Amino acid sequence: MAEENKSGKGKRLIFLIIAVVLLITGAGSAWWFLMRPATAPTPAQVAKEKLQNTKFINLGSMVTNLQSSDGSTHYIQVQIQLKTYDPAVESSVKSFMPEIRNSILMLLSAQSANKVSEPAVRDQLLQQIRQQVNKILETDGGTLKMPVTEANPPIAAVYFASFVVQ
Repeated sequence: MAEENKSGKGKRLIFLIIAVVLLITGAGSAWWFLMRPATAPTPAQVAKEKLQNTKFINLGSMVTNLQSSDGSTHYIQVQIQLKTYDPAVESSVKSFMPEIRNSILMLLSAQSANKVSEPAVRDQLLQQIRQQVNKILETDGGTLKMPVTEANPPIAAVYFASFVVQ
């Protein structure tokens, strides 16, 4: 009779171990199928999504004076477009528009009248404007210290819609 008790407890213990193993295996399988990351999008899917989300933001026309070495007054008038792939960026740009315009005007007014028309200087200006705008947007106008993300900045590119030097 003692042997029957031991074999009955042994069978229960084996069934309990099997049940625990099956439960753990089932939970692991459920996690694998439900929580695993989705497959990475293909480059074509990424390009299609970017094309659908492409947004150009017009900053309007800006006029400022330029640095002059000949003593006469020179002006620059530009119209700038910002390119983004995130539709939510437009509201941020509108929120910080005075700061963004001020930053751009400061960059432009520091330029020399006889060099600003050179293509290399224009390209450099576009890059500086992009960096300034991204800095303003990524730090909420300088109030928050957030890390700068070069991999996916809010503003992808900056374009001159018009560029007049007088």
